[in-house]
Amino acid sequence: MRIRPLNDWAVIRPAEAASRTAGGIIIPETAKERPAEGIVEAIGPGAFEEEKHGAKKEGKKERKFIPTTVRPGDRVLYERYAGQKVDVGGEELVLVREKSIFGTLPPESARPKEDLPPLTLPHMTSSAASPAPADRTAAKKTVAKPKSPAPKKAAAKKAKKKR
Repeated sequence: MRIRPLNDWAVIRPAEAASRTAGGIIIPETAKERPAEGIVEAIGPGAFEEEKHGAKKEGKKERKFIPTTVRPGDRVLYERYAGQKVDVGGEELVLVREKSIFGTLPPESARPKEDLPPLTLPHMTSSAASPAPADRTAAKKTVAKPKSPAPKKAAAKKAKKKR
């Protein structure tokens, strides 16, 4: 890494924008959204902030050092249009203040390559000469259910109300 950020600036390598939708439609380059997540490559040590007390005092203001909490290698979610784009060694990186980082994300699971064609399975997996795996005549047997006495009780209650 050639850039060593100062204060609370973070150097983020943005994730690539999705090239296909969940349904498989290919998204053209002009319609791809700018990614809002990436991996932190480097981050500064922290920044000084002025402490805000109730009344303004004349003279020197107290400054407090606040260290950064994000570490290199963390996958983070940040404001989409925050920060500055920087071209380093042919790579486009983003410089973002730690305040513009919303939080960390869990490590990304391995995704299958999107350029591969969809997997096709054969139409028939067994040969015609092989017997059926289960006897279908046994599955058609029905079991007689005992009739519930509930309809008789309801009819008896109706008869009593008519009297």
